[in-house]
Amino acid sequence: MAVLGTLLAGVLVGCGGFVYTSVGGNVKGLTATGSYLVLVNEVGYTQALSVDGPFSFRVASNASYNITVGQQPNPVNCTVSNGTGKMSGEAAVNNIAVNCVPNVPLAGSLTGLAASQSLTLSMNGATQTTLTADGVFSFQTYAVNGKEYAAKVFLPPVGQVCKIQNASGIANLSSPPTNIAVACSTGVPVGGTLAGLKSGTYLTLTNTLADGTLDTRNLLVDGAYTMTFSLANGDSYDVQITTQPTGQKCTVTNGKGTASLANPAPTN
Repeated sequence: MAVLGTLLAGVLVGCGGFVYTSVGGNVKGLTATGSYLVLVNEVGYTQALSVDGPFSFRVASNASYNITVGQQPNPVNCTVSNGTGKMSGEAAVNNIAVNCVPNVPLAGSLTGLAASQSLTLSMNGATQTTLTADGVFSFQTYAVNGKEYAAKVFLPPVGQVCKIQNASGIANLSSPPTNIAVACSTGVPVGGTLAGLKSGTYLTLTNTLADGTLDTRNLLVDGAYTMTFSLANGDSYDVQITTQPTGQKCTVTNGKGTASLANPAPTN
């Protein structure tokens, strides 16, 4: 039995498993931004940080690591230095530096929005707060200093068309842009009727707007429909089917034309 005990002890010592240590560093420039920086490691674990200071992730002593920014805070832009490497022992790694520098606030003005209507803009693809009245406004999303910014209409007011002047440019922290001007006016709705769609299926209609934006609408049942974006006087429209319903083939009649305020809205 003594010999057996000695053998078992040897097996247990030989199979001690992985030794874990830590990899991390410090964050600078995040303090008082009022938002969170999310760091993520190579296996998807995250840490949310709201102030400057140290951080660390658990890692096996012989493993590779890759620490990146999973979510940027809004008022600053953060970059990771020394975030990638391979552990060579049990000693902790603590030289990963995350430095955050100020982003550029963006602002503009809205005119012409009809009473009881609303408008939602996007900035660099991120949806912004819905606007419900004319006046000066600020974008929720900041722009990275030295990088391009672009504002678009995400969800227009019903029956109106909104155009943006000074919609894009290069963000400059020394001169934050405040001249993004959104002007709304009476628009020409585009719509028609759907007939013959089988229950439980759908089709997708698309109209390409003058600025290249795709106005896409999924239709689930027969009846009247209106595309999301109205058109400015003189704009052309070309409504096409981009997704056919399963087991059916649909066609469009009167899908092309020119919007005109002088004539009834194209509903045919």
